[in-house]
Amino acid sequence: MRKKKFFIVTTIPLSLIFFKGQLLLLQDEFDVTLISSPEEELFKTANYNKVKSYGIVMKREISLLYDFLSLFKLVVYFYRNKPDIVHGNTPKGSFLSMIASWLCRVPTRIYYVHGLRYQGTTGLKKRILIYMERISCKSATDIFAVSKGVKDVMYDDGITRKKINVIWNGSINGINSDFFDPEIIECNSLQQQYKIKNGDFVFGFIGRIVADKGINELVGSFKNLNELYPNTKLLLVGNYEHDLDPLLPETRIELEQNKNIIIAGFQKDTRPFYKLMNLFVFPSYREGFGISLMEAAAMNIPAISSDIIGCNEIIEDNVNGFLIPSKNKNALFEKMKFSIENIDKINLMSTITRDIILSKFEQKKLWSKTMDIYKQISE
Repeated sequence: MRKKKFFIVTTIPLSLIFFKGQLLLLQDEFDVTLISSPEEELFKTANYNKVKSYGIVMKREISLLYDFLSLFKLVVYFYRNKPDIVHGNTPKGSFLSMIASWLCRVPTRIYYVHGLRYQGTTGLKKRILIYMERISCKSATDIFAVSKGVKDVMYDDGITRKKINVIWNGSINGINSDFFDPEIIECNSLQQQYKIKNGDFVFGFIGRIVADKGINELVGSFKNLNELYPNTKLLLVGNYEHDLDPLLPETRIELEQNKNIIIAGFQKDTRPFYKLMNLFVFPSYREGFGISLMEAAAMNIPAISSDIIGCNEIIEDNVNGFLIPSKNKNALFEKMKFSIENIDKINLMSTITRDIILSKFEQKKLWSKTMDIYKQISE
């Protein structure tokens, strides 16, 4: 019996991390092809997971000429290869793939909403991004949201009236409890490398080092806190994006000059870095679903997080972390200060965070429910 052709589309191949592990399960049931910008990571991911791949340049930002060319290439590829299912991910990848699959009359067109890009914009750009979301939804046969919060906002903002599905408790890929296990990870060598003493209190962040992740507020709060408590460290793991979302000049200066701020850069294996932390700090402006919050929790690290959609479905205030208003430097500073002064409470939280997160987002349970739904809607 012929396997149904299942095309997964993302703007850039880095976003295929959403499907880590899940691709091996999908390729047992479907004939899977990954479509993204033709970078090395696309072909490496496809080869590792024993699936097909096809490169089409797609720009993350709005670019009429490139967007039209990308759409044309998608239409040609879909027309020639006749997929049964197109699974659109990331704002631009979804927008282009949903239009192309609608034009080619692909039977099952899945728009998977990982987040709402327009929430971080204003003016004309915001109106354009909202219009793109509406077109993506209108072109899709099935809509899935990564969290209940994203689903609610889409209805509130009038993006669509169609049914929006959330699989289990949300998250596209869940959390791998075997991989993110604090019992199998050691960090002694990193502790020595970064000169972290046993009595230091380490605040940590893992993600893109950009403005809309709240890095300006985080660095500013830490600067003031570090003056009061010299035994504090701030550990930042991730890449800068100077062109798309630059930091304030004063933030960059502080990052360069403060000896208690550790900049580790991008890391393929983040687990030892989580284990260095006493508290994870995630003051993001917008999220679809806070993946790094899940990872930190699975490593038994409580968190301070913005009280925004996605994140407030992972963090329960005063149980496995703290929720604060987004873009509020004073609230962030006060909660960081409270955490240092109430270390016993932080230690107590760290004994329960893993159990809480696995009860809601364990990966294999999510995969099973996801596969059942994909098979059902593609019949």
